[in-house]
Amino acid sequence: EDNLLANCNAIVALHPDEATGSIVETAVANEIPFLAVPCCVFSRLFPERTKPIVGREDGSGSEGGESNSTTVSTYYDLVDWLVAKHPDIKVTRLPFDGANIAVW
Repeated sequence: EDNLLANCNAIVALHPDEATGSIVETAVANEIPFLAVPCCVFSRLFPERTKPIVGREDGSGSEGGESNSTTVSTYYDLVDWLVAKHPDIKVTRLPFDGANIAVW
């Protein structure tokens, strides 16, 4: 039997690419502290990752079959999607250029 998660004190993921969502979901589900620094979004590989459309200027909603969500397609969309996994998740900007947002 694999006891890796049971013996894990924290999960640290630096630029984990396609594994980002699974890492955060696993940490949240198992109540393991984590820090992830996401990088690439991979929206084509994960079309099921969606975020709500907030504050639509035209006031329209889901009437007529319109969706109230859109595919996660930018770096900041990905960060928001990860943060939405649990109300206690926080975000910190790290002091270097590039993909430098830590989600924890």
